[in-house]
Amino acid sequence: MKAWMRVRALGDSASSLRRAAGTDHVREALWTWVDRLAIGLDAVAAPRASDPPARASRPCPVVDVRSYAREGARVADVTGAQLDATLSDLPDLVTIMTGSSELVAGRASPEALAALVDHAVAQLRGVGCDVVLVSTLRASSPLIPRRRVERSAEFTAELWSIARERGATVVDAWSIAEVRARPFGAIERLTLEPAGHRILARRAIEALGVPYRDGLPPPVSEAAGRLPG
Repeated sequence: MKAWMRVRALGDSASSLRRAAGTDHVREALWTWVDRLAIGLDAVAAPRASDPPARASRPCPVVDVRSYAREGARVADVTGAQLDATLSDLPDLVTIMTGSSELVAGRASPEALAALVDHAVAQLRGVGCDVVLVSTLRASSPLIPRRRVERSAEFTAELWSIARERGATVVDAWSIAEVRARPFGAIERLTLEPAGHRILARRAIEALGVPYRDGLPPPVSEAAGRLPG
């Protein structure tokens, strides 16, 4: 298994980090999938650390995981300011989860948004960074027009093409049922329920080949796609 020591998460609030540094726990129900991915990566990396154990009541994380995700961030924000900040950190693993709310909110073009993501992935891969692309969330609300749901599916298909071309990894969030559709006046219209965050984290952990288990039932192998090469 490859060890990642500098991890960055890009996207909207679904990819934020909610566990406060230096504290034992923020309430587990509030953890995002990135929080849980960080725990999994750290649990695997910790035994390999050469430094002696920390004497503090809570050991310092071994893996440097940070999130530049922000509430309401659009694809242009993710592939712009968030990407610029990430590249300056020289990470070895970056996760990108974006587009879900933007595509169900209006007339955004899946192809145009995918072109932005493709350029971002190309830059990350160009500096030797591994990339995880998370598919869009599927809107189950009957209030969301069918064509907007179809555009979201088209964007996810574009992500698979980008991953195959660039050598990235795709994690399936489309099939997660634990998605809440907020009113159309909300900044973010699609959000994951706590159970959805747990499922997505488990799928990402499986896709990366991390031998970590958090008590959930074993995931279906088709839920996460690791591309060859």
